[in-house]
Amino acid sequence: MTQNVLGSQNYNPILKMIILSTVIVAAVATLLARLCWLQILQNNYYRNQAIDNSTRVTFLRAPRGTIYDRHGNLLATNKQSLSMIAIPMQIEHAKDLAFRLAKVLDEPEPKVLNVILKAKASHSPVPVVIERDLDVDIVSRFYEQKLFLPGIDILPDISRNYTQGELVAHALGYCGQITQTQLKKRPERHMGDIVGQDGIERLYDVQLRGVDGEQRVRVNAMGQSLSAETSKPVVTKEPIPGRSIVTSIDLDLQRAAYKALGARSGAVVAIDPQNGEVLAMVSRPSFDPNVFTRKITPDVWKRINAPDHPLFNRSLSGFPPGSIWKAITLLAALENHVVKPDTKLQVSGGISLGGFFFGDWTRSTGLFDLVKCLAWSRDSAFYQMGLKMKPEQIKEWGVKFGAGRPTGLELRHEGMGLVPDSAWKERVYHEKWYPGNTLHMSIGQTYVQVTPAQAARIFAGLGMKGQVPNLHFAIKIGDRQIPPPKPEKVKTHPEYLAVVLAGLKAVVASGTGGATKLGGGIEVAGKTGSAEAPPVGSKTHAWFACYAPADKPRIAIAAFVEHGGHGGSTCAPIAKEVLEKFFAIETGKSAAETATPAAATKPKPKAKRH
Repeated sequence: MTQNVLGSQNYNPILKMIILSTVIVAAVATLLARLCWLQILQNNYYRNQAIDNSTRVTFLRAPRGTIYDRHGNLLATNKQSLSMIAIPMQIEHAKDLAFRLAKVLDEPEPKVLNVILKAKASHSPVPVVIERDLDVDIVSRFYEQKLFLPGIDILPDISRNYTQGELVAHALGYCGQITQTQLKKRPERHMGDIVGQDGIERLYDVQLRGVDGEQRVRVNAMGQSLSAETSKPVVTKEPIPGRSIVTSIDLDLQRAAYKALGARSGAVVAIDPQNGEVLAMVSRPSFDPNVFTRKITPDVWKRINAPDHPLFNRSLSGFPPGSIWKAITLLAALENHVVKPDTKLQVSGGISLGGFFFGDWTRSTGLFDLVKCLAWSRDSAFYQMGLKMKPEQIKEWGVKFGAGRPTGLELRHEGMGLVPDSAWKERVYHEKWYPGNTLHMSIGQTYVQVTPAQAARIFAGLGMKGQVPNLHFAIKIGDRQIPPPKPEKVKTHPEYLAVVLAGLKAVVASGTGGATKLGGGIEVAGKTGSAEAPPVGSKTHAWFACYAPADKPRIAIAAFVEHGGHGGSTCAPIAKEVLEKFFAIETGKSAAETATPAAATKPKPKAKRH
């Protein structure tokens, strides 16, 4: 009994020691295993977690492609700027944040709250831009309140810069923040992205925008980036710049057209008739596309929505063409055998029809051949042609040369104009077509509508003897040369077309368009126009469309001025300035060397319809 007790007493300390040693070894082994697990097997995971806690992935904006004119002059490029961003996962107290941020941005609180809620709801893994191209005042106010704006930060960014301002605005268009509607159609984009909203910027947005990169920025406990002095961003994905675009625009010619049009509301379109390249497209009043790269203030909003509609592109909008349409009427009359090339017509102060009097612009009378009828734009001669034609016969030739349909330009919002016929009137007005309607149509009045771009194309097609160019802007995208679109070919009777072309030469040589005469042996062919337009009693719209040289055109121009009066005295001089600049560029001479004094011409008085 005593031995068993002693044995037990000897055994217990040894057992305890073994058990304790085992526990210690097991604990150490467990700690070592856990340490190996954390330090070796889970090293990447926890290192990434640590990085995520101290840094933030943000965008690295891809430079948008540069836009040039045909000679390499800059039209649109990029500049460094600052953007305010929101980090969706760090936004918590949205109302309180909106209250403070509204004061920084000087915006209504509900508007700022809406932006913050949208950013939070996007769950975007990268920051969302809520304001870009920040001015100094906003940046200053932000840093004063930075501690109380969790989830909001300011980062370097790139914004668009339109080097020529309003000079090329209607052709280039502008960029702006992507809309909710656009986001639904383009899921690859993100809230706050900048996209082309109009013009060339919109049409070629995919080619211009490039691919954004990514970078990691060190942040503090509030999720706000540390200063550049203490933390340099680490680029994790290089941005891919957008492709550059070379346009057909000639900046010098664009500037000349803009200056020639002056402060008047109107448009000038100049094209190369041989390939359809748009050399100049001016619409005035214009706007500065740079205003869309930053916050639009009430003053800016008022200016771009002024009563004279600066955003309205008159180059692509339809207006009654007046007498420039007579070239189409004459060709239609010849092709439909209403008149012959040697026909002579008695012109007078007008004609009577159905109890109405349709007046001519002058009461002088005489027997005019067709060339002289066109040269002096005698309404009564074209009334006589119209009496023997149906509207469909005139429409056919107008449409063939490009009226009432797209010009081929890449821009959206292009007006189609209108070439009416009896079916159109029945459908729209629910009444039949009257002979008087045809008389008005024959001189380009009432229902007929043509855009300045269409007018330039029509006259290019006439000058090219039925080869009608399709208009376009882009001639090079990146390294890829863009071939010009094929022209449309209109089959005409050569003898009939020759009469029309001779008449267009005579307009400038001896008729209503003498203000466009050039020196240096360059012959210009064209047509003046004065079109009645509402309101009643206002001046007529003024037109002049032409091409030069007359026998082998290298440029075609349409000049238009709203309520400008007489085309011969208002628009012909505009076209002359553009022509002088064009041929000065071609020859390397000054405009003064290519110009000669304009011949004194008898201005065409306002047309009256009785």
